[in-house]
Amino acid sequence: MRLLTSFLKDLKVSFKTFYIYIEIIMALIIVLVLLFVVPENFSSSAKAYIYFDPALLQTDLGRELSSATMDEIIIVDNKEDIPKLLEEDRNSIGGAILLQEGKMVYDITLQGYESERFRNVIEKALTVDMIMQLPEYESKVSFVTLDENSERLSDRISMLPVFLVINSAFMGLFIIAAYIFMDKDEGTIRAFAVTPSRVWEYLLSKAGIILVTGLITGLLTTILVAGLKPHYIHLSILLIASNLFGSAVGLFIASFYDNVIKAMGALYITIMAFAFASISYFLPSFSPLIIRIIPSYPMLFAFREVFLEKPNLKYIYTNIALFSILAIVFFLLANERYKKTLTT
Repeated sequence: MRLLTSFLKDLKVSFKTFYIYIEIIMALIIVLVLLFVVPENFSSSAKAYIYFDPALLQTDLGRELSSATMDEIIIVDNKEDIPKLLEEDRNSIGGAILLQEGKMVYDITLQGYESERFRNVIEKALTVDMIMQLPEYESKVSFVTLDENSERLSDRISMLPVFLVINSAFMGLFIIAAYIFMDKDEGTIRAFAVTPSRVWEYLLSKAGIILVTGLITGLLTTILVAGLKPHYIHLSILLIASNLFGSAVGLFIASFYDNVIKAMGALYITIMAFAFASISYFLPSFSPLIIRIIPSYPMLFAFREVFLEKPNLKYIYTNIALFSILAIVFFLLANERYKKTLTT
């Protein structure tokens, strides 16, 4: 009963501070960015502006190439227009296909920032692309799919786990510390010391405030961006475990400092370390051990699983168990420290 009373009191007080609104505003900014800035899927293809020699257009091969309908290839009437078109579209390349002494000559125009290796790749890709349009072309390439049931998320949805980890799981790491220091500055903790409440009830009440905020912002962000596709039961449980872990770490770090200014460095470094794991999330080929041992690394992939049609439940709940245990460990450590330092 004392815990519930303390929680309701802290919840009421939290709405009078600006900390809780920071997380809500961040969630709304994330939604706006994902819906109106980030495309559903990024396009990595570059346009190619191609000029055909009029003499080449008189041949069957030239007519076949020039009539090819491809979104990435745009036919231009004047070779001199290519530099201007490339200047307007810095992600494009240009080329002229000329007929000299009965032979086709490719004149490739690039932006200038490409490496020598990349230039060769673009040149060969453009050449192969044209060859594939020939009527007598026959592909000898075969594809083997290792996982027939693999599912690919859209680029927009793939970014959601990063925002959920940072905003809903670890933003509370800073905010819960700010609440503790605010209570110290206002003398609330000294008043708490003369009440029958225990330290763990006080700390758990603060963690409960962060949990409510994290759940609201995490679920709201997911619903507005991903709709009803995610598995919300698994998502909710994962949000609870990861949020409590972040809060417990925040409490433990804050127990070593007297005010938020002194704790800012340690809190900032911790949040940046957790955010650093997102590099390997977007670049799976780069995943050294130092990144894989960061708690947010498996957390990112666990959040990703809840957006799949057939999630790996074993992986999700293994992470839930792991972060629940870690949350308890850090909370107990923080509780022991606050028993000694809470009123100082």
